[in-house]
Amino acid sequence: MPRTKNALIRQKTIDKCLSSRKNYSIRDLMDACNRELELIGEYPITATNTIREDLEQIMANYPDAKIISRRVGRHLYYSYETENYSIYKIPLNDDEFAQITQTLSILSRFEGMPQFEWLDEIKSTLNIKISSDPIVGFDENIDLKGRDYFAQLFSAINNKQPLVLTYKNFKRNINQQFIVHPYYLKQFNRRWFLIGFSENIGRLSLFAFDRIEDITTSNCKYIPNTKYNFKDYFDDMIGVTRIDHTDIETVRIWVSANRWPYVATKPLHGTQHIISKDVSGVIIQIQVYINKELEQLILSFGKDFKVLEPESLKQTIAQQFCEALKNYQ
Repeated sequence: MPRTKNALIRQKTIDKCLSSRKNYSIRDLMDACNRELELIGEYPITATNTIREDLEQIMANYPDAKIISRRVGRHLYYSYETENYSIYKIPLNDDEFAQITQTLSILSRFEGMPQFEWLDEIKSTLNIKISSDPIVGFDENIDLKGRDYFAQLFSAINNKQPLVLTYKNFKRNINQQFIVHPYYLKQFNRRWFLIGFSENIGRLSLFAFDRIEDITTSNCKYIPNTKYNFKDYFDDMIGVTRIDHTDIETVRIWVSANRWPYVATKPLHGTQHIISKDVSGVIIQIQVYINKELEQLILSFGKDFKVLEPESLKQTIAQQFCEALKNYQ
């Protein structure tokens, strides 16, 4: 049973029915679930197999939940073997309760967003009180333009809903419309990005939240993602931008001895390793796609970094520093 709002409501309803003394057939359980789903505006379930799978999932997830069936005439009726048993009455030890409380505290940053309403339900069920005093801080830009689109885009990905994005072209100062099949949300450098297939461009594209002016739904057929695995899609780059028709390159950088301890404990990339080392500094090597995010990262280290390879990146960084110097002359 997937941990979605719909599935959790079904589970809670089925558990309540099985705990009662009344006999419930599969059809009765489905009707009870649909009544609860209707109350919150969710679509009803139409297949009795969904209920059967829910019963199997309850027994798989809760070994002590013994569900029995009794035949009365032509029908089978279901209940827990132990009267008044409920999967929500299973006791937690202190460590388990503390771990759940910590997890919900972190997840509470998503409260109020569609698909995350189950947070309130779980806290209510377990009678968990989340401290109002912050314990964990996230590097989040609360003033980011377009941040409110998160819930809508999350829902569109979850429901496989094509979108029409009105997107701001900063260079040309115009708005453009794109039909996008949304696949993934990614945060980098305190900004949020939508990754999806753009029909206008004909390839996987990146859209920054703060440049989205409007979002509407599209009636076109959704094109599913069958090519990209976003668990490792970003592994070979720094940031979120992968330029078309480029390959992973070997980048060598000299790091000053003064800055090296910081780079050693917070590597630029997972492929970082030492090539050589002396009193003046360390030469490191990474293998990544070259993009703007990499350039910006190198520039942020100022005089403590020097690009050695490739020559094209070295010249780009040198030119950036020369142009920056003009601002101070």
